[in-house]
Amino acid sequence: MYTKMKQLTILLIWLLAGSFSAYSQTLSGTYAIPGSYSSIENAVQALNQNGVSGAVVFNIGAGTAYSESPLGSIVLGSAVLNASVSASNTITFRRAATATANPVINAYLGSKIASSTDSIDVMFAIAGTDYVTIDGIDLAESAANTSNISCMEVGYGLYKFSINDGANNNTIRNCTI
Repeated sequence: MYTKMKQLTILLIWLLAGSFSAYSQTLSGTYAIPGSYSSIENAVQALNQNGVSGAVVFNIGAGTAYSESPLGSIVLGSAVLNASVSASNTITFRRAATATANPVINAYLGSKIASSTDSIDVMFAIAGTDYVTIDGIDLAESAANTSNISCMEVGYGLYKFSINDGANNNTIRNCTI
């Protein structure tokens, strides 16, 4: 009885460890949004958590509107991600080839207060990540942001992640902001 219980426990631990490692693999290849990821925010979160091990391309559906979470900006950049990008390990967000209209990211509602730890009032920030291309992804202000305080101040913003990690070799094109 003890041996069978021990075997089941080891099997359970092995299965759990395998399932967690499947979610922490570096990204490489082509992904669809929606499809592989339900939103641009989810794709950025996966990049930030896991990094890349080859070129990554996100093809984003035609004319689709994505709303940022109420928590704030999309921020592409982390110590893990920034250490893994290079001239050959690039990241591209682009309008899908079959698209007839650019997808749109809608701003979150409201503004960030200057005293918050993340006071970047931007719709899509690239924080120290290099070799990023954004091609044909439009940004739009929320219709509910009607005052000077609530309107977004920056569409696409490039920022340093740390004192030694700026955002270099990035391209933003074919976008309406």
